[in-house]
Amino acid sequence: MTASPTRSSSARSTISDVTWFFAIAVLLCFALSVPMVFRLVPTDFYNLITPILQLTPLLAAIIMWLARRPGTFRETFATRWRGTPKWAGIGIGLIAAIAAIQTAIALALGIWQLNPLDQIFTATMWIVPVFLMQSVFAIGEEFGWRGWLATRAASWGFWPLALVSGLVWIVWHLPVLAVIGDRPSWDIVVYYAGMLPWAPLLLALRWQSGSVWPAVLTHGAINSVRVYLLQSVPNATDHLLIEVIGWVLTLAAAVWLMRPSRAQLVRGSIEG
Repeated sequence: MTASPTRSSSARSTISDVTWFFAIAVLLCFALSVPMVFRLVPTDFYNLITPILQLTPLLAAIIMWLARRPGTFRETFATRWRGTPKWAGIGIGLIAAIAAIQTAIALALGIWQLNPLDQIFTATMWIVPVFLMQSVFAIGEEFGWRGWLATRAASWGFWPLALVSGLVWIVWHLPVLAVIGDRPSWDIVVYYAGMLPWAPLLLALRWQSGSVWPAVLTHGAINSVRVYLLQSVPNATDHLLIEVIGWVLTLAAAVWLMRPSRAQLVRGSIEG
């Protein structure tokens, strides 16, 4: 049995649109990161440039949406709010639980030590403000990766889309090398490999809820709640075992969210 001409044409159209989206997002990010990469501006400006870079997936998605107009902005970018509190709570809870388990294991094994209590308390006061700020910054990324892309390439299926988008997400992050400075090659590999498990978790939240907002807020938690539990509570150092535990738990969370018993719910969320 061969695919119908209509289905083949639709598949080619999806691949074309997604390829253009990836190319625009990556090239925009690389172009705007030139001042950092080539040290054309003081390092103080990096904190201003980075939020602009985070907007490039959204800009790429808007360009593709304006070019194709497959549906309304609300439909294409999945901006409905219904279900967001529940699924955002699940996402943030998973982020906190995974990070807490990593820290608990590291402390129990003597790999890390607790920071002074006054230092932990001071960091605690900043959790909510940093979470809100990071969630705002995450809009640019998530409206692209888990908004437009998750809608346009839904026909690929969950795991293929999670893998492809995760790999491109890593490429898109390459300008970060200009910020993290000179580090051993192995540390850089581990840093980028650690990004891949987040793609299926964030995509699962988008598919289950039918909204991009749980992915936005969970992304904000990755850059705030997770950082607090892994870096502010313990005096953490790079350790492969603790990293791998985080990767495994993150992938397990995505598998749990996408277990077969939820297949019908996922399909209804996307179609709705």
